Amino acid sequence: MIRLLLIWITGISLASPVWAGELRLHSQEVYNGEVALVRWLGEPLSFGVVRFRDKSIYLYPAEGGAVALIPVGLNVAPGNYPLPAALVDRQGTTTEVQLALTVVHKVRPEESLTLPERMVTPKAEDTARIAREAALLEQTFALCSPQLWERFQRPVDDPVNSVFGKRRLLNGKPKSPHSGTDFRSPQGTPVRSISSGRVVLAGDFFYTGLTVVIDHGEGLISLYAHLSQILVKEGATLNSGDLLGHVGSTGRSTGAHLHLTVRLLGERVDPMALLALFAP
Repeated sequence: MIRLLLIWITGISLASPVWAGELRLHSQEVYNGEVALVRWLGEPLSFGVVRFRDKSIYLYPAEGGAVALIPVGLNVAPGNYPLPAALVDRQGTTTEVQLALTVVHKVRPEESLTLPERMVTPKAEDTARIAREAALLEQTFALCSPQLWERFQRPVDDPVNSVFGKRRLLNGKPKSPHSGTDFRSPQGTPVRSISSGRVVLAGDFFYTGLTVVIDHGEGLISLYAHLSQILVKEGATLNSGDLLGHVGSTGRSTGAHLHLTVRLLGERVDPMALLALFAP
């Protein structure tokens, strides 16, 4: 495997194998802030990797072959990007495949919110807690466990009322783009895991209130915020659709709703775009 990567990186072509299958890009155009899906359709691979910008992204087994989820961050400039791939079959034969991905800039809306000033400009006594929690979350978002996810589903059935990437003004001050998706869910609505995974954080945070974070494997992490109740413990294994808590308005929140954040290999990505990739 190491030899394969060294040869591929130095640009030396490898012999093409003669085995049945096709490496396919689900869509050749994606918006920045979304996810590209690469599928291998064919005989099982012993190893596969796709490279996007500075990331090597591995293919892992899926029905009919293998898949790779490629995060296209909000800050990725529009344009055409090569997706070189290296594949190894079960007999050790190696080939290279060259795909191409077009990133399109998506114009996202803006909104202005008025919150208690303490939640926009925290008091000095809150800053240490905020920094500690931010470091813990970043450490958690960096996890890259073996694949756990299977099928995907919405965490609630309620409509979206605040989309991913929306630019926000809080009390007139510009803030970072909205890091997730908000659902207009009533207080107490059951919240379910979007896919199989392991609970890696469950607790009360300054900004997100009662929060559950799930590691789905291969760098895919989901976060459920502002809950009124947490029903799972850290270390618990969940299946897609398992109950993890109830909707609330804890933390920095102006009313009952569910906030869902998804990180893929450290990048914030649109949760609804990920779910759409696997919709029936």
